[in-house]
Amino acid sequence: MPSWTPGAVLCQREEDVASFDTKAIVAISTIAVILLILVISTLYEFIINVSFSKERMKSITSSKTGRFLLSFSVYSNTKKVFDTYQPPGQIPALHGIRVISTLWIIYGHTDTFASVSITRNQREKREFYSEWWAFINRNMDKSVDTFLLLSALLVSYLFMKQLKKNGGSFTGKDLLLHYLHRYWRLTPVYAFLIMIFACLMNYMGTGPAWQSHSRPCETHVWTNLLYINNWFFHQVCFGWAWYLGVDMQLYIVAPGLLLLLYKKPKLGLALIIVLLTGSMVATGLMVHFLVNVGGQDYFTVVYKVTFTRQGPYMVGLLLGYILFKTGRKVPTTRRTKVLMTLGWLFASFIGLLFGLVYDRSPAFVTFDRTMFSCAVAWVVFACSVGYGGIITEFLSWSGWVPLSRLTYTAYLVHPIIMYVYTMSLKPLLFYSVATWWFYFIAYSFMAFLCGFVASIMVEFPFFGLEKLIFPQRRGRDSSKASKNVTNEAHDNQLQTLELEESGPMHDPVDHKDIEIKGPMAATDKQDQLPAEQTNGHGPITISTNEKQLDHKF
Repeated sequence: MPSWTPGAVLCQREEDVASFDTKAIVAISTIAVILLILVISTLYEFIINVSFSKERMKSITSSKTGRFLLSFSVYSNTKKVFDTYQPPGQIPALHGIRVISTLWIIYGHTDTFASVSITRNQREKREFYSEWWAFINRNMDKSVDTFLLLSALLVSYLFMKQLKKNGGSFTGKDLLLHYLHRYWRLTPVYAFLIMIFACLMNYMGTGPAWQSHSRPCETHVWTNLLYINNWFFHQVCFGWAWYLGVDMQLYIVAPGLLLLLYKKPKLGLALIIVLLTGSMVATGLMVHFLVNVGGQDYFTVVYKVTFTRQGPYMVGLLLGYILFKTGRKVPTTRRTKVLMTLGWLFASFIGLLFGLVYDRSPAFVTFDRTMFSCAVAWVVFACSVGYGGIITEFLSWSGWVPLSRLTYTAYLVHPIIMYVYTMSLKPLLFYSVATWWFYFIAYSFMAFLCGFVASIMVEFPFFGLEKLIFPQRRGRDSSKASKNVTNEAHDNQLQTLELEESGPMHDPVDHKDIEIKGPMAATDKQDQLPAEQTNGHGPITISTNEKQLDHKF
């Protein structure tokens, strides 16, 4: 029989969590104020809709006060979430890819949390990872590479269109607005959920495995708000958000690369290829010398480091540039059809190879992230130029659109839901495929439901406030009235695409706080999986020492 030994026993008394501390009171007060504003704003919209003429209503809602209140209207923002209209200028296939990638992350994290739960049937749990379809959770980190690709694609595509509109001009003010735009889009709801996690987590449940995972936020939340949290490996706050740090850091360097690519294409292309190749080589060398030889942890030294993750981002920058230069059109010739068919065959091959195979050897990890991203990039390109066929129809389905708008908040909130449930479990968990899928479906539903609430409360209101607070980026050719309509339509297309730009951001959970040795480490320490499968009856040790807690997402 397998055995387990707790590294620490958590003793709790009801009075320990009976009263709210100052942080909790501040968090609850903040939530109450937001809810009050939501109620007032929604009533305000209802009253002006039923009490005033269209002309009077337009005059009221165009004022700063009216625009502020309407930004928080639950009714208007709910309509925005569920609006399935896709205006010209969008890349519809991105909605499906984004939702599927988010579900892949939730699926993998379902396994991660199940791996830290004590189960009654350890043998069946180990056998689960020998099944052919176990690659879905072992390779879930590819979903993060997909998001890096999509993020870079939209940054590149939007940036190029804006440069063309401005005649190639990009000033220091434009750069500042570029960064402020990104920070404003990502940070409010991110900070709001960190506040809930840090201040209210202790009051969400109790149980034998309950721990104060939010404690590092007391001292390290600043690393999250500065988006450098991926470089901190101990005392990690909101550990699964390391992806946001990687994405923001790459976003900061993107304008320089894209300006060079726009003005001197050959030089820009060469620099991006050098960075892409350098990322691949660095990853292979680090896995060989630091992980395989040096014995250091793969997650901390390779997995969430920016320069080992930049390969897919560089692919996305190139893809956005290609879509911009081609106008998302290709010649309808026989030669084009042959090339597109060959492209699909090659993309299918490398997608299956690097998506199905799990291998942590230096040679394999050198190529796997970038090559898998190339396969996804081909899918996006083919669907964008009209050669996606049934795949385009599937990924562009209008039903994906509302869920796509919620992927960022669903990504941020779903580990909190998993923590609350898993760490509150008192009976032993029965591990089975049916149980796994039940949890996955339940977690997915709750993630998007809670993500919807977070979006309505914070994310979408701050989207509206951005237009009120910050000047809009406009072209310099809009002085003539005849061009104003064109510019306005162009701006609307860019703003629609910019909504896609924000999310998710999102990946795997870091459970460094919960050190698991033995077969239960299979998904948390993924590089140890083959060795664990050969040891069918090894001892299982769970250490829940508070000092060792970290979240390996």
